[in-house]
Amino acid sequence: MMQPALRCGLPLMGLLLALAAITARAAAPHVTVQTEGVSGALLKNVLAYLSINTYRDAPGLNASLVERLNARAPDEIKKALEPFGYYRPDIKSDLQSTADGWLAHYTIVLGKPVQVRNLDVSLAGAGEHDAAFMKYLAVLPLAAGMQLNQPIYEEVKRRLQEIAAHRGYIYARFTDNVLRVDPAQYWADVVLHFDTGPRYYFGAVSFQQDFMDPQFLAQYLSFKPGDPYDAGKLLALEYALNDSDYFSSVDVAVLRDQAGDDRRIPIRITLTPRKRNKYTLGLGYGTDTGPRATLGWENRRLNGEGHRFSVLGQYSHVLTSTQLNYTVPTPNGPQLVYGLSNTRQVYNGSSVAYTSILGVNRYTSLDAWSWNQYLQLEHDRSDLPSGNTTSTLVLPGSTFLRSVSDDPLYPTHGYRLSLDLRAANTAWGSSTSFVQAHLFAKLILPLGEQTRLLLRGELGATAVKSFAALPLSQRFFTGGDQSVRGFAYDSIGPTDQNGNVIGGKDVTVGSLEVDHMFGRVFGVAAFMDAGNAANSFTTSLEKGVGLGLRWRTPVGMVRFDVAHPVKRPDLDRYRIHISIGPDL
Repeated sequence: MMQPALRCGLPLMGLLLALAAITARAAAPHVTVQTEGVSGALLKNVLAYLSINTYRDAPGLNASLVERLNARAPDEIKKALEPFGYYRPDIKSDLQSTADGWLAHYTIVLGKPVQVRNLDVSLAGAGEHDAAFMKYLAVLPLAAGMQLNQPIYEEVKRRLQEIAAHRGYIYARFTDNVLRVDPAQYWADVVLHFDTGPRYYFGAVSFQQDFMDPQFLAQYLSFKPGDPYDAGKLLALEYALNDSDYFSSVDVAVLRDQAGDDRRIPIRITLTPRKRNKYTLGLGYGTDTGPRATLGWENRRLNGEGHRFSVLGQYSHVLTSTQLNYTVPTPNGPQLVYGLSNTRQVYNGSSVAYTSILGVNRYTSLDAWSWNQYLQLEHDRSDLPSGNTTSTLVLPGSTFLRSVSDDPLYPTHGYRLSLDLRAANTAWGSSTSFVQAHLFAKLILPLGEQTRLLLRGELGATAVKSFAALPLSQRFFTGGDQSVRGFAYDSIGPTDQNGNVIGGKDVTVGSLEVDHMFGRVFGVAAFMDAGNAANSFTTSLEKGVGLGLRWRTPVGMVRFDVAHPVKRPDLDRYRIHISIGPDL
C-alpha cells in the first residue's frame, strides 16, 4: 500500500494540470526540423534564424502556414551563414507530412568561404603605445588570409573598447570601422582605426551620507586618486555597496565636467540607508521534517562600522535550533562571525542529539571558492536507545564551497561542490579524537530544451579509534527526501542490537535523475538513488527508484516524488517525498 505523507489537494492539482499539459502537447501538431551539412556555431545560428524552427510548436499550425515558413527557410539559412564567411551556399529543402505534423529537412552545401584579403588595424592618441593595447594586438585573432568570421571581427572591436574603458581612455572611438565584402570574388577587407583620445584618472572620492564611518566606507575602494580611470572598477564598487545590505540605494556619479588639467575625475557616491532591522518568517513542509517554521531578526547596522547582530530560530519535529550571530565585516576582505547556538536533532525517531556550540567563523574567498575557516567549542549530549553519553569537542575546520549556475531557481546547467574538513583531539581538550571529511557534489546538464540530467553525490569518512565515543552530531545518517528516496528520514545506517539506527562513521550516496518540463510550469521526473551510512565502505548500498512531478514556483521547484525501495521485501511499499527549493 502507498504510505500517505499528508492530506493536501495541492500536489493532486499539480498532477492533474501536468497530465492536461501532456495530453495537449501530444494532440497538437508540430514541425520537426532537421539539418544536414552544418554543425557547432553554424548550426546554432541557422536554427536561430529559421522561422519554421521558432514556431515549430506554435498553437494553430496548419499546412498553409508551415509551407510559407518553409519557403522562407533558404533565404534565412543564407543570412545565418554569412557571418561565418559563407555567402553562396547551396541549399535544398524538403517538407513532408507526418503522423504528428510535418518534417522539414534542409541539406546545406557550404561552398567556398570568403577570406580576409587586407587587414588594416591601427591605433592613435595617447594610448597608441599603451602596453595593454600592444599585448592584445600581438595576438589579434584577425589576420589576412583567414576565413571571414564576423563574430571575431565584432569581438576585436569590443575588446579594443573594453581595454580603453579599463585604461582610462574614456573618449576612445573608431575613426574608421569598415568591413567590405565581395561575395563574387570571395574576399573581404577589414579596416579598424581606433583613436584612444587622452587618458583620464580617478580623482577624489566623496561619500554623501551621515550614518556610516567614512573610514569603513573607504575600505570598499579598490582604487585610489591618480589611478587610471576604470569604469569596470566603478561598477564593481557599486555592486559591492549594493550587496552589503546597508543601503537601500547607491548612486555613483562620475563628474567628468569637473576634471581639471590633470584629467582627474571626481567621483561622488550618494548612499541612502536601508532599514536597520530585518525580520524573517518562514513556513514550510517536507516529508522528512513535517511542518516547519523559521523566525529571525537581524540588526543590520549596530554601529558606523557595519557590525551586525542576528537571532535565528528553526522549529520542526526533527530539528529545533536557536542561533545568535555577531558579525564583524571587512569590505573587500574576510568577515568574522561569532556565534552561539543550541540545537536538538532527532535521528530516525529513536536517537536525539543536544548540541551547544560557541564558535568563530572566518569567511573569505579562495580564487572562485568561498572559504570558511572555523573554530568551535562544542558540547554534545547523545541520547541513544542504549543510554546517554556526553562529550566536549574543540573543533577546528574548513569548508570550501563553489556554486555555478545559469539561473538561481531553475538552472539548466550548473554545479555545486562543497568540502568540509574537521578534526578533534584529546590533546586540545576534546573528549575524543577524530578526523572527518565530507564531500558533496551536484551537477545539472541539459539533455534538450526542456530536459535535464541531475547528478548528485555525497561521500563522508571519519577516522576514529572508538566509534562509541563519536557524538551523534558527528555521525552520518542517510535516507529521505534529500538522500535516498524510498526510505524514511535517516533510516539507513548501522543499528544496535534492538534494530535502532545509530549512525555510521562513513557515508556514500549517489543519485541520477532526469526531469522533463511540459512548458514553463509543470514537468515529470524519473530517478534512482543509492546510498548507505556505515562503518565500512564495503557495505552494500540501499537503492530506491521512483517517479515524480515537478512544479516551478517563484521560490524554487516543488517536487512530489513517489519512490520504492529496491530488493527490500521488508519495506515493500511506496513512500511519498515532498520538497521545495532551488535545485542547487
